[in-house]
Amino acid sequence: MPFVPLGTCPTPVERLTAVEHAARLPAEGQLWVKRDDLSGEPWGMSKVRKLEHYFGDARAAGARRVLTFGPLGSNHALATALYGKQLGFEVHLQLWPEPATERVRQTLMAEQALGATLFLVGTLDERALADLADDASSMLHAPRSESVYVIPPAGTDPIGAMGYVEAGLEIGAQVARGELPAPDFVHVAGGTGGVAAGLVIGLRLAGLSSRVVAIRCVAAEVLTELRVVFLARRLRQRLAQLAGVEESTLPQPGAEDFLILHDQAGGGYGQPTEASEQARALFAANASVVLDGTYTSKAAAGLLAFAVTPEGAGRRHLYFHTYAHRDLSGLAAGVTWRDLPQPFHSCFGGV
Repeated sequence: MPFVPLGTCPTPVERLTAVEHAARLPAEGQLWVKRDDLSGEPWGMSKVRKLEHYFGDARAAGARRVLTFGPLGSNHALATALYGKQLGFEVHLQLWPEPATERVRQTLMAEQALGATLFLVGTLDERALADLADDASSMLHAPRSESVYVIPPAGTDPIGAMGYVEAGLEIGAQVARGELPAPDFVHVAGGTGGVAAGLVIGLRLAGLSSRVVAIRCVAAEVLTELRVVFLARRLRQRLAQLAGVEESTLPQPGAEDFLILHDQAGGGYGQPTEASEQARALFAANASVVLDGTYTSKAAAGLLAFAVTPEGAGRRHLYFHTYAHRDLSGLAAGVTWRDLPQPFHSCFGGV
């Protein structure tokens, strides 16, 4: 299996006892967190596990350039630029507009400092993002003078999801070592579904029956049970091919393995809700976990709400935390907004 080591694994697990008390969970209920924000230095997050497989595959293909896509502030794009530079790849990023927050500006300058080549493309809605993730070969504008390896938006396909098969196996090993009890539910922020699909396969291979709960943070048509199950089954096919075994010998993922919660998305992508802001404050005050406004605060809100329902009350919940809060100023040292390609100057008030 093509692979290059980038991360620091296994990532630790912790019980969120103070959060349990603050949220007034029913008796016997437990909240745990898996700290995948600590998956790598200088920057962790969910992207590290995926990029270990993409860059391994790119090396095996003899590629020198890597091309990927995302909004202006994409964590996936930044992680690709960071780890691509470490591994000696030339990185090209095609980015589409989103509100130019201070974090977005820092991200762009960090990518410029890392030597990535940035292109500003037209707007792309969430449905188009999902379609691109389904078929990376449809990407346009790839430089053709050298071998180019294309990574789909958010790293969502069977190659990227392999990183979360390993994460599921890692949880199984931590349960076996007594570091946490076997969780009834594993909660993740729901974007394009790659983390959820990989985790289910890994958990089943590890002998755990935990159901994966994806809290939707994107448009309803982007994250559906059908998409996640389809991706998990494509991943199963890839695993069988890599291992040289019959596909029937591997777990068959189905809709019963997943639960998608649709009630935390609020007004749309990146728009906080009252519940997500309350969850962010509660985790800040009662745990060493920093949540972001786009994904993980909504995931935490969904976790807390589900843990008091008849289905979730009194059960063991593991929150898989994928956001790494980092100051990006060090990555952007020596770069100003004027160093960026001219189309990006409007993000900084320039022309």
